Amino acid sequence: MIANAVKRASDVIDRISCWLVVLTMGGMVFFTALQIIFRVYLQALSWSEEVVRYLLVWSTFIGAGCVYKRAGHINVTFIQDFFKGKAKKFIQLLVQLLNSIFFAAAVYYGIQYMEKQGSQVAAALPIPMSLMYMAIPVGFGILLLHSVSALVEAGTNKGVEK
Repeated sequence: MIANAVKRASDVIDRISCWLVVLTMGGMVFFTALQIIFRVYLQALSWSEEVVRYLLVWSTFIGAGCVYKRAGHINVTFIQDFFKGKAKKFIQLLVQLLNSIFFAAAVYYGIQYMEKQGSQVAAALPIPMSLMYMAIPVGFGILLLHSVSALVEAGTNKGVEK
């Protein structure tokens, strides 16, 4: 029951994340095109480059979760390939556990970093930098959820051995 709830939450967050990545990438294209048009025909926009940079940061951190969910990140399976059966399953569980620990630490330190640096204001836009630094704990939180989901799935023998 808990495994289904975690998997369902992971799936819902993944769908939302993928749509957010599409929106942020579309925003990057739009604001870059707008900057080019304004630079050629009118006066350059002072804020568009900053908007594109922040959209890139958010799309990177959110997109990492989308890729992780589909096991699309590059990985080294050299050691895993030596094992078969239960030993391979154990190694896969260990990898997911280590990933979860790393992602949890990144969330924790990302929150600390956001709180420490978040009082600044963006250079061209009147927005607090905490909104930009928030991408770190949010992105790693998504990665943590997907990792825990994969860990639970592998632990309940639903995980696919590759």
